[in-house]
Amino acid sequence: MHAILLVGGRGTRLMPHTSNRPKALMPMGRHSLLEISLRRLRACGFTRATLCISHLGSMIRSAIGDGSQLGLRVDYCVDERPMGTAAPLLLVPDWTGPAVVMNGDLLTSLDFGNLHRRHVASGAGLTVAYQRYWISTGVGLLRTDGDRIRRVHEKPTFAWNVCCGIYVADPDVRSYIRAGEPTDMPALINALTDAGRPVNGHAFDESWHDVGTPARYEQARADFLADPDRYLRLVPSAPTAGRSRPELDVVFLDEPVTGGATIETWT
Repeated sequence: MHAILLVGGRGTRLMPHTSNRPKALMPMGRHSLLEISLRRLRACGFTRATLCISHLGSMIRSAIGDGSQLGLRVDYCVDERPMGTAAPLLLVPDWTGPAVVMNGDLLTSLDFGNLHRRHVASGAGLTVAYQRYWISTGVGLLRTDGDRIRRVHEKPTFAWNVCCGIYVADPDVRSYIRAGEPTDMPALINALTDAGRPVNGHAFDESWHDVGTPARYEQARADFLADPDRYLRLVPSAPTAGRSRPELDVVFLDEPVTGGATIETWT
């Protein structure tokens, strides 16, 4: 099985940690974030990984090499200028079957092998891994009809499906990416759905960290150091409890609906 890791970002939100290193090489104890992801993929049955590099890419090449020390065959493609999270897929060599595509600044105990198998069985061109989050407004919301108040909802909590930056993609989805134009994964997802191409969702409850800021990095690092095997080996993961993180900088797969929105209360 093949995985494609997007590790070309500058990590500006992680400054000053990333002033002289790629964010994919942020240390998590003895291992870097990227090494943990590669070891996790190998434990899930993957044999090849393509690293899409750009900023400080030579440091990543030096650290990972050909992947033989990790039991993987690692190759590289180079994004000479920032082109988003989807456009680098056009540069991946010898991509002939469904591949896991993931951001390089993630820490997760997701079973990548199960995700890959479910994608293949679905017949979809793209599968998006997501988690369910509950986000509290912290304020009372009014449902109105003109100037007439119809109902008040005191500090309701909304449920959202949060895109986790992990996908499985068939190589032909690249036909929906315009060469030479910056393109992110949300734009690719929308292009596929607009064209009537099936895009599946894969809900999971395993641990997941978006290591995008210093605070989230420290949280992910502490979680990893508390139980490294949870991330390095394929062992059953305990479901994560309900979350409430209004500060998450994420892409929502569901758009909020005005007027007739369903409001889920959660305490």
